[in-house]
Amino acid sequence: RLSRSVVMVSVCRLVTVFVLSLASLSPRVNGYIVEVGASSEECFTETITRGQKVIGSYSVSTGGNLDIDLKVLDPEGKTMYKNEGMMDDSFAFVANAEGKYQICFNNVRSSLTSKTVSFNIYVGTSLVDHEIARKEHLDPLENSVLLLGESLQYVMNEQHYLMTRERLASSTNASTNSRVFWWNILENMAVIGIGVFQIFHIRQFLDRKSGVSGRRGGL
Repeated sequence: RLSRSVVMVSVCRLVTVFVLSLASLSPRVNGYIVEVGASSEECFTETITRGQKVIGSYSVSTGGNLDIDLKVLDPEGKTMYKNEGMMDDSFAFVANAEGKYQICFNNVRSSLTSKTVSFNIYVGTSLVDHEIARKEHLDPLENSVLLLGESLQYVMNEQHYLMTRERLASSTNASTNSRVFWWNILENMAVIGIGVFQIFHIRQFLDRKSGVSGRRGGL
């Protein structure tokens, strides 16, 4: 009976940890699409609690060389992440303080064209930081469940990032195909127009030449 009680307690603890791990797989997810004007900067704020994990990804879909500068600042203005001149990238960090974090996209490299940027921010709390899941309270199996939960969250975030990339690539391909289609039509119309002009010009030339020949024959 005692062994059964111990087993039941262990199973209950394991189920509790597993349920909490599944709960952590539903972080706060914010997705944005922003137009960053030429030589300008667009910033977004996200309120984050100390110890929370933050995972972000972005991609430039249209505009110039498809490059953008990114900077992530903590509540004190310190740089948490910085990247320059990239078309797409992802980043991750653990918030070191509670407050409003800034995600800023800078298009200062482009003085003529604006850039369309799609990005996602995932904010979720790690179970390791919860009082109910202190390391000293967990056995190896429960630790494995926690690690599994963290790994699944990472996989889900990466999958969402790749899906966003795929949608942007499809949109870019559709836009490119449309432009190629209309360029081909314009090119064909130009060729037809040049052909008609050449035929008309050659016909006039031959008519003039035949008229001159006729007059000479009459003489």
